[in-house]
Amino acid sequence: MRSALSTKRLNALTLAVAFAVAVVAWSSVTLYTEQLRFAVFAPKIQVGVETATVIARLFGALVLSMFITEKSGERLQWVAGGLLVSGLGGLVFEYLDVTLGSVQNPNTATYESLVVWTVAAVLFAVGLVPRRPPRLGRRLMLMILAVFGGIGFALHETAHLLPPLILEASSVATAGGLPYEATKWNWVLAVIPLGLASAATLGAASLYRRGALEGWLLVAMVLLACSQMRTVVQPLAYSPVLTSADLFRFAFAAVVALGGILKLHHIASEREALLATEKETNRHLEELAVMKADFTAMIAHELNSPLAAIRWLADMLSTDNLTAEERKDALEKIQSETDALNALVEDVRTAGIVERDDFDVELRPVPLKMLLDAAAAFFRTLPGDHPLVIEVGTELAQGREERVWADAGRIGQVLRNLLSNAAKYSPEGAPVEIRVMLETGDRAERVRIEVADSGRGIHPDDVARIFEKFGRGRDASGRKVPGVGLGLYLSRRITRCHDGELTVRSTSGAGSVFAFELEAVR
Repeated sequence: MRSALSTKRLNALTLAVAFAVAVVAWSSVTLYTEQLRFAVFAPKIQVGVETATVIARLFGALVLSMFITEKSGERLQWVAGGLLVSGLGGLVFEYLDVTLGSVQNPNTATYESLVVWTVAAVLFAVGLVPRRPPRLGRRLMLMILAVFGGIGFALHETAHLLPPLILEASSVATAGGLPYEATKWNWVLAVIPLGLASAATLGAASLYRRGALEGWLLVAMVLLACSQMRTVVQPLAYSPVLTSADLFRFAFAAVVALGGILKLHHIASEREALLATEKETNRHLEELAVMKADFTAMIAHELNSPLAAIRWLADMLSTDNLTAEERKDALEKIQSETDALNALVEDVRTAGIVERDDFDVELRPVPLKMLLDAAAAFFRTLPGDHPLVIEVGTELAQGREERVWADAGRIGQVLRNLLSNAAKYSPEGAPVEIRVMLETGDRAERVRIEVADSGRGIHPDDVARIFEKFGRGRDASGRKVPGVGLGLYLSRRITRCHDGELTVRSTSGAGSVFAFELEAVR
């Protein structure tokens, strides 16, 4: 992906360089062939072009100054300043003069244009050339505008005292359609904004190649440099004559306006995405708040039953009229209720552990028989008088001690959770099965362990929910069954740490089969 993006940037950069070279070649040719210079006397068109150019530059300055990103913030501040200076220059030196009814002297207009684009090019170059541009604060920008305005006012009043930049052409035909010709002073002074614009263009090209600048800004800088190149040959500014320099400046402004629109669209998309993310976060927080309240209520409910039973049994044991058999039975029930409390505390504690990033299991070769024996011993403590049937596949019952890669404590917890659920959801006296078989495939040999009950099955809408944190299934009447809803959630997390997956097959009225796999030791 990155390689394709780099190739795309390189191709765009090549096209920009080729276009700039073509303009340089064309400008060089027109130095000796005046007839190739483009110049049309079109006052109305020129007014429209200048108006659109000024508006576009001011629009670009506004967008860049309002939506500056951290990635290229300092650079875009200087670019916005350059656009602001060029836009205000065209607005003041062109349209205020026209509005006030003053007749603009061609030399004065050319000097004013030279100052406008020199100051703008300085701002562009400072923003795009240095590796780390200085910060352009509001105070500094106001000072630049004040100095710029002072120079402009001084030029407006004293330009007639300065060396002329243009002279009336001896022949309009030989001047390529322009009524004026450039003097040597124009050639000397016009090189300044041209050099600065060229430096800004090279800086933009370097930044674009590194992915630190947007493509539209590189195109705009190329067009700016081209307009300054044409100004050297055709220096007439703020006049009824439309030249190629005006067209390049118009193209520059059009790209700036398009870039501003694209940036606004991008900002709007980002804001929309942030808003959607914030809404999702708020929704998630609300769900967590509800879940926390439900969890507290579930824990209180689950603790209440065994605690009440233990208190009642303890009160019963405090009496003296119990037989030895009754006392033994009460003690066994207390032990059973205590085990239930321990299991609940262990589930809550483990739920907090598995949420941490550093949760892991210690895989070691564990005898399969040890896991099954421990599961059978636990199952005998469960209520409901359920017989346990353990079926081991013939490929595993060849007299050898089968071992699996497992964390014995964690897998024991998975088997206890599955057996507890099987006993809870099966009718009293119904058998529960543990099936063990060896599976071979593309991966290493794996031992598949299934726990099957003969209960009512799982409602189709609950299959995904039962593996969620605090998720619980529903009974035949549609009510949620008792429990905290951590057992299957923890079991799936643990089996995934063993490079496996806890799955379930369920048929309504025919029970459910939960299964997971462990890698066999070979």
